Amino acid sequence: MDTKMEEVDALLASVAAQAQRVKDANDPQYELKELLEPVRSLIVQILAEKDGPHASGSVDPSRIKAHHDQSEAATKIQALVRGTTQRGQLKRQISFHLQGTKVLNNYVLKRDRFPNCHVLDTPDGDHAPNFRRLDGAPLYGCAQPTMQGIQQILQRVADDGFTNVVWINLREEAVIYVDGTPYTARRSAKLNENDLVPGITGHTVQVLETSMKKSLQEQLALSDERFEYWHEVALHDNVLKTLTVDPATVHTLPELYELEAVNQAGHQLKSIRYYRIPIERENAPEHTDLERLMTLMNGATSDTAFVFNCQMGKRRTTTALVIASLIWQLPHLVVHGTGTPRSSPRGRSTSVNGDFAVIRELEMRLRFGKDAKAWVDKTIDQCSAICNIRTVIHEYHESSTSEAKPAKRTYYLHHALSFLERYFYLIVFGAYLLYIKQQHNQLVSTGKKAHPGADAQSFSKWLQHHPNLFRLLDDLGGVKYKSDKILQSSVLKFDHFIGIARIPFELTTNVPNYRQIADEPIFGSAQCLEDGIRDIAQHCLRNGFERAICINLREEAVIYVSGRPFVIRHPDRLMENVEYPGIEVSEIMDIEHKVKEEIQSRVQRANGLFMFWHEPVEFKNEEKIEHINPHQDIKTLNEIYEEVAEESGFDLRYARIPVSDETAPEEKDLDDMVRLLLPAFTEEFGLEIREDQVTASEEVSAQKRTAVFCNCQMGRGRTTTALVCIFMIRLALHDVRVRALDSNEQPSSTLERVLEIDNSPEETRRQSSSVKGDFLVIRKLCETLSNGPEAKRLVDYAVDKCEHLQNLRECIAQCRNLAMDRELSSAKHDTYMLRAVNYLERYFYLICFASYVLEERVHLFQRTLFVTWMNERYGSALYALLDNLFFEEDVGAEIHVSSMRWRWRRKRKLISRLE
Repeated sequence: MDTKMEEVDALLASVAAQAQRVKDANDPQYELKELLEPVRSLIVQILAEKDGPHASGSVDPSRIKAHHDQSEAATKIQALVRGTTQRGQLKRQISFHLQGTKVLNNYVLKRDRFPNCHVLDTPDGDHAPNFRRLDGAPLYGCAQPTMQGIQQILQRVADDGFTNVVWINLREEAVIYVDGTPYTARRSAKLNENDLVPGITGHTVQVLETSMKKSLQEQLALSDERFEYWHEVALHDNVLKTLTVDPATVHTLPELYELEAVNQAGHQLKSIRYYRIPIERENAPEHTDLERLMTLMNGATSDTAFVFNCQMGKRRTTTALVIASLIWQLPHLVVHGTGTPRSSPRGRSTSVNGDFAVIRELEMRLRFGKDAKAWVDKTIDQCSAICNIRTVIHEYHESSTSEAKPAKRTYYLHHALSFLERYFYLIVFGAYLLYIKQQHNQLVSTGKKAHPGADAQSFSKWLQHHPNLFRLLDDLGGVKYKSDKILQSSVLKFDHFIGIARIPFELTTNVPNYRQIADEPIFGSAQCLEDGIRDIAQHCLRNGFERAICINLREEAVIYVSGRPFVIRHPDRLMENVEYPGIEVSEIMDIEHKVKEEIQSRVQRANGLFMFWHEPVEFKNEEKIEHINPHQDIKTLNEIYEEVAEESGFDLRYARIPVSDETAPEEKDLDDMVRLLLPAFTEEFGLEIREDQVTASEEVSAQKRTAVFCNCQMGRGRTTTALVCIFMIRLALHDVRVRALDSNEQPSSTLERVLEIDNSPEETRRQSSSVKGDFLVIRKLCETLSNGPEAKRLVDYAVDKCEHLQNLRECIAQCRNLAMDRELSSAKHDTYMLRAVNYLERYFYLICFASYVLEERVHLFQRTLFVTWMNERYGSALYALLDNLFFEEDVGAEIHVSSMRWRWRRKRKLISRLE
């Protein structure tokens, strides 16, 4: 037997020695099979001898080992060959996709046409796909045409009687023409996806196209004019093709429209003007794009035609046709009535007709809202040859509700919301046009003549007068968050983590980041343990407070288990809170109540076992199981505060004001804070209004009777912001009391002393602009506010008094400096820059609120709300600044950071369905 095994070992060694030969073979599997054939024959022989008449019935351990060794060797060889084969296939696939003429060392080019692009029953679909004219209007649309298609379109426009053409390309993708055919830039690994830069300008994309053209011409010169490109012959089936191309036939789009062959296409045409106005495929057009289109159309003569194109001539082109049609109809439009908002009748239509909650709310709130929707709907239907912007919302919505797979459901819902936003802004734009038409009619009635919109208020400026529209869209018309089955796709994680305590424990270890502001009864902390809430109640009792108001600023759901706070997390994003942007108090409390019930049910089924995640080491998550009593150990925040108040006999009040992390509170949040605290503060200071005059009682005890506690998760950003606002309110009310008493024995108030502070030039020079918060937009704000310098002085004083965890002024420049680090990835740069701008906006709002506090304190904040003050006190001036928020060096900053629309969009409700 040993001799046989020696033979097997020798054969296996010889096979292993041929591994390279197998690897390089055209058919590795066949080659391996041939090499293993002698091994197979020998094994057959051994088995035959074993089963022969002289074979022993006993089992030989060495024989078993030999069989195992043989099997293992064969498995290794086969794995080697399979792995080599798969690696080779992958390598050939990657190598195949990397083929194609390179431009800018990064892109390959793909022919800008794909199967089934042309869907209309019109001729010349290969050259001018989806070309159509809007009936009775000088408006045309199409997909990206070839050079021959451009000539055919221009001839058609000329035949229709027009002598001037304005051609507007709506694409954000770079396109160049090679021998009269359009090509787009693609990345090798993503041949079926356009390479897009969000928010790219027309100028930037044309510079990119010029660079691509020069790069391609250089490559053609180096390769004997050999041009390799990709072509999609069937859906997602790309093949590599080759042409011989003269570099002189490579053109950018602006160059193409200047060619003699193009200009002579319609010999009756006097002029052809080309413009690039990129529109993002997934979003409504920018306000400035609409204004530019209005300018072009208002300045055009009656013999001018407008041609719009995108890649397919579908969504972006249809959107542009709707907008252009609204503008074109405006001079002939008759506006009825005063435009007073009217409520919509209930049950009048379905989502097919755009009857969504946010649209109904828009009709009610917006002047001319109902008329604007009817006008826009009619225009959308007229432009629906390929795509109906309104009904496609319904189609995507229906798909999202019927789809079983979560990923596809999310995909459909995303597109439904994208088109809903587009539809929303079209109605808003329609209402704006009706407004300027009415203004024009009033001018005409006084004998003045002008084209509607010629000298009208711009759309951007008009929107700055209506900032509530952005908030309305983000709220989606009051759509509610889903509160059931929250834990179906989520897990629970202990809310505390290593490093949550940033300052020494001052009250107890149950209350991380506890601090008091100056000598005022204002306190802040991180999310406490349950015993921490008891510690707060005992602290208030010991210090003689009559009541405490505890304000939780979190928009994340928090539930307590065995005295500890837990939050909801997605299994694949354990380090990130599951937040609910734009959530209302009733919604978050309902979610917390439902989560409690879900945990109880789950723990009961598990015989008392509670499984959760925690962070025992920084950035390291572990699962853990504990045994709990589901009926006693699981509580909501509301239940804990009620329980502690009952146990202690102390007037402990709980309030929730949900605020998005790392952002400014909304106007309504600050109004909620004033409404919540004002009764307690005015009672404490003995203030009341009698016959329009504020009076103060001299008999009120100086003892501070109401304590205010604020918290978020860490007690940092949101908590510090709230502490600053509450501190300013108390300073203002104390000043009102001092002034109302009007006694020489009364010392001056803290507020009076703060407002009298005038930093010396020497002190100012020693401080950097970032330390002082001396940013361009802040200087403009202080110039706009009648009490701007005083408001900033008050904010800076309060910010410095509340800086235990974060200085809300200095963190702006600190974060921006991080964003300017050149070694950062573009994603991290964008994250830090957005955060820096959000911090700047937060500081902006604090100064506005301080100005409001200084003005309205003499009326005890009874005259007007902060949300009204922001809208009316200075017209649109404050929102005009907020709509162009940037640092000095960032003039012309990326619009997705600087504009209200995009910053506030991040607070939009994350819903699972439309209503």
